[in-house]
Amino acid sequence: MTLAIRSQYEKRGFAQAKLHRILSSLKGRGNQQASDEKRLEAIELRGKEIGGMTDSKIRETVTKMRGSVMAGRHELEDLTEIGFALVREAARRAVGMYHYPEQILAGLGLVRGSVAEMATGEGKTLAISLPAFVFALEGRGVHVATVNSYLAERDFEFSEPIFKFLGMTIGYLPEKNDTEGKKVAYRKDITYGTGYEFGFDYLRDQLILMRHPHPGPRERLRQAIMEREALALPPIVQRPLAFAIVDEIDSVLIDEAGSPLLISESAETDDRDKLALLLAKKIANGLEEGTHYRMEGDSRKIELTQGGFDSIHEPSEIPWESLRRPWQSYVLNALKAELLFNRDVHYVIDEEGKVVIIDEFTGRRHSERTWREGLHQAIEAKEGVDIRPEHHDAASVTRQRYFSRYEKMAGLTGTASESAGEFWHFFKLGVEPVPLHKPSKRTVLPERVFQSEAALDDAVVADVRERHARRQPILIGTRTIKVSERLAARFEAEGIRHRVLNAKQDKEENEMVSNAGQPGNVLIATNMAGRGTHISLTPQSEAAGGLHVIVVERNESARIDRQLIGRAARQGQPGSAQVFVSADDHLIERYAPEVGESIRKASADANGEVSTEFSKVIDQLQHRVERIRYDQRLRIAERDKWLHQTRQSLA
Repeated sequence: MTLAIRSQYEKRGFAQAKLHRILSSLKGRGNQQASDEKRLEAIELRGKEIGGMTDSKIRETVTKMRGSVMAGRHELEDLTEIGFALVREAARRAVGMYHYPEQILAGLGLVRGSVAEMATGEGKTLAISLPAFVFALEGRGVHVATVNSYLAERDFEFSEPIFKFLGMTIGYLPEKNDTEGKKVAYRKDITYGTGYEFGFDYLRDQLILMRHPHPGPRERLRQAIMEREALALPPIVQRPLAFAIVDEIDSVLIDEAGSPLLISESAETDDRDKLALLLAKKIANGLEEGTHYRMEGDSRKIELTQGGFDSIHEPSEIPWESLRRPWQSYVLNALKAELLFNRDVHYVIDEEGKVVIIDEFTGRRHSERTWREGLHQAIEAKEGVDIRPEHHDAASVTRQRYFSRYEKMAGLTGTASESAGEFWHFFKLGVEPVPLHKPSKRTVLPERVFQSEAALDDAVVADVRERHARRQPILIGTRTIKVSERLAARFEAEGIRHRVLNAKQDKEENEMVSNAGQPGNVLIATNMAGRGTHISLTPQSEAAGGLHVIVVERNESARIDRQLIGRAARQGQPGSAQVFVSADDHLIERYAPEVGESIRKASADANGEVSTEFSKVIDQLQHRVERIRYDQRLRIAERDKWLHQTRQSLA
């Protein structure tokens, strides 16, 4: 490393970056077209040159680069280093931030088309600006996708000054039914939006093309020869899919891949539909497990026995003429609604009295989603709210197939290693770990295991009371709204001041999370995956030990737990985390009730806490459930591929 380069880093305030440590961490990663070590040095030298340019000279350079790429004189690879240096300087001038070397390493991985494993709090939003600019030089559009509209809009607003400084256009993809607004957003060089909205727009375009066929080259030539007015182009919004950068890529492509993207259309309904649903609910409430139906363990599949089948067909008031599907499907849906779907866990009732689905991984509401094949209506009947018309599927696509249509895709997440095999299997994406900017000071305390939910709650309250007394900020992550409200009630009774963030307070999220690091703050939040708001610590908070994260019961995926733990001790700050589980937790109760029985029968202390040896058993259980979920995604992808090939062969 030359003195000039080292001096340049120190000028930018990165003496603490310890670049030699970063470069040494790259050893043994294999030969790249140009090693990352050399590229970091080259970008730094380019940055020194660009730092002396005027603003107009920088924009003139960008214009020349775009023209060169679009004319075919240069490949994107040729301009990556100067492109990164330009973005770096633009960020310094436009938003007062200068990319760390680690963010450059992440950007290099993204340009190669990899998944950059970048820890929580390491600046993924700024890192994305590097490859987004390079890809945008081709002029074919870059889609930057993330898990929710809040993050998409936040990242768009943060990045807009950088790209405008460089003369690039940038847009935010609206989620409302705004065709013209979407067209404008997609015509920009770089478009920010949610992963699912990009997918839904693709489906809407496919429906339009199917119903209004686009004239092919031969037809357009014939029209020209005959001097006829050209046929109007169908009103699609997307351009051909070129480049995608996916933030929180494991949430977008793995956690949410358990269900395909669906475009549904409302069917007509009448009072007979409601009569059938309400009757099914009444009958289901009188059925007994073992006698009338069976429930399979891990899959939670419900099947009627022969006695149950005969019993549900006995009532004379079944409205046979109005049924949309076999009668037993209505009753099975009513059973599922009662046994498998819980209010404030899987859904909430919103201000308008509607059943709104809760995303199990992020704790967010999804008012635009409904369960299929009458299940949503069965839940509405269960809750006694207005039963809305059933929808039928007009078009669908799995996230795997949609994102595979991009010519080049890359992504970032703090938890990629656990899913490296799946990223490669479905998308041929390799995982590249990115070094931390500063060494981690996080302390992860041993997991605590309890015989009951009540014992777990007592322990959490005691731990919070002790930390709260010394003004340490605390973030408590819960799997469901129900658990968050249960703990909130305990804190209220104990006089512990706290705030609750779940799907019911979605609009207040930014303010609540950003203040979570204030001295003595206690925030109870449903799943924090993908929430993305920075948590700042005051000097008093750091002196008290930094942010302490409590994970209340394990999730079905270890990645989700690791994302929550990653909230503590970001960017070299102090912090700690600990997991609390009980025999009554969802993971154990649903997939291995025998483990719960073993925990309850084990020797325990006076507070109901048992040996941490059970953590190994829970690790194995969590791994088994992850495999079940993976197999489900694999089957969905294979079925989607078969359906797609079948439709093409029939076309």
